[in-house]
Amino acid sequence: MRGIDDPIRQGQLYLRRAGHLLWGSSLDTTRIDGLDAAARETFFENGARHVAGLATGFEAMGATLESRRVLDFGCGVGRMSLPLAERCEHVYGVDVSPAVLREADRNARLRNLSNVEWLEAGSLDELSGRYDMVVSLFVFQHIPSREGERIISTLVSGLRPGGVGAIQVALRPSRPLARLLPRMRRSGRSAGSRPNGLGAIDWSYPYMLMHSYSLNRLGGLLADARVSNWQVKWAAPGARSREFESATIFFRKD
Repeated sequence: MRGIDDPIRQGQLYLRRAGHLLWGSSLDTTRIDGLDAAARETFFENGARHVAGLATGFEAMGATLESRRVLDFGCGVGRMSLPLAERCEHVYGVDVSPAVLREADRNARLRNLSNVEWLEAGSLDELSGRYDMVVSLFVFQHIPSREGERIISTLVSGLRPGGVGAIQVALRPSRPLARLLPRMRRSGRSAGSRPNGLGAIDWSYPYMLMHSYSLNRLGGLLADARVSNWQVKWAAPGARSREFESATIFFRKD
């Protein structure tokens, strides 16, 4: 399995940080490449836990996963698409990488799941009206916000009337400099150097560019797509994104 010091993987992360790899889940193939059977199963069990969390969120809106035709946007190698397929009528797994989709199809066949279709993102418009549930977790933080808003609008517009969705985004800090400066000062003190922006950054680590979103803008976008019923599940900043909160928006289309 490629580690963080692998030059190809590090190059991909730096390109994504710079904005050249704008979005998608192509790193998922690297993540599971070379894992033994037990580790691969753990990887997909994590996806099943995310799906269970989605099910709980949808139940709070009076919806279930059963009998749904689901679009999993940014599906990667099928970590969530496959447990969704075990509970839903049909799943459309959408990603930007053909190689990732081939791996996803192989994983589906290993689990004898035949109710999944794997499609490249360019086919998104063709799916309009064919799904009554849309999900996307851990994807939009890798997409520049204006492009992400356009994609979210497309996803919601293509959702059938009465359909439901859950889309996770990173949120903009209300006072980004106020959050960043204390961290820079702590880093400078721990290194025994004068605190400054450049000195606080570990340039050996392949930082990933994080794109954040405005709930106000997303609320307006949902309203334009005929969504009046939506709620937010909050998540505190995690170890990989200390400066960002995230939120999963659960919604139902009118």
